[in-house]
Amino acid sequence: MYKLLLVSDREDVLEAFDQVHNWGFNGFNRPHIRHDLEGAKESLQKHHADGISVALDPEAEKEIWDFLQREYPMLPIFEAGQTPTEVQEYLGELRVLLNRLHADFSSDTFDEKRMMLMARRTFFRRLVRTNAIPRREVRRKLRLLRSRMDPDKPCILMDVEQSALEEDRLVGRWQDSDHLLERELYQSFGGDVKGFHVLPLVTEDGKVFVLAGALRDQEQEGDMTAALESAVEEGFRHAEEYRGIHLRVTGIQILPSLYAFCPDYAG
Repeated sequence: MYKLLLVSDREDVLEAFDQVHNWGFNGFNRPHIRHDLEGAKESLQKHHADGISVALDPEAEKEIWDFLQREYPMLPIFEAGQTPTEVQEYLGELRVLLNRLHADFSSDTFDEKRMMLMARRTFFRRLVRTNAIPRREVRRKLRLLRSRMDPDKPCILMDVEQSALEEDRLVGRWQDSDHLLERELYQSFGGDVKGFHVLPLVTEDGKVFVLAGALRDQEQEGDMTAALESAVEEGFRHAEEYRGIHLRVTGIQILPSLYAFCPDYAG
């Protein structure tokens, strides 16, 4: 059974959780409940938690999120529903993620951190390609997956073209649910660049993108487009020199926020 921690002083949230009776059927123990940051710290020190939900006033929530980012950066934060139906919905999302994080692949190359990174990339591939994720789901999933991207800040999307004459083993190949080209590009130039997180993405149909999202609580420095182009081009040179992969940027979009990918985005 997965173990949960709920940190809330809101009557509607506490009542919604209290009205859920089939915890074991859903794969969870009944959550520990605390009401503030000190209570959350005490509970996390004494009891293991597979997921945490926080529903306080905005200032108190930020204190807890900052604490979790410092001390528990891989602990999924699931949404606190205000009705039993919402609680069940958000628990279902958490259960799917936890089952993936704790799956036994019988491989030493996989651990919880690696699986969380793969889950994030799966979400961002779907976000940039399907135009099917509603706005309210984006913020919820970013918290659940512990992404540091700020959905309210600008982001950059690059379209990338591969040579049609590729013969390298990385092209179009997937291994253990991870795209080898995507992994290679992330190792070359992925990560934090001047207040943005740079994420190469390769979809199942072979499309290549580079997404750069602004990080929460960080200043975005200088001309990000130029900095991103420089980092990407250097990564492409590395891929060509060491893997024989030929890539080039064919388009750049500067979007006002990650919500711009949502079907219900209104500007």
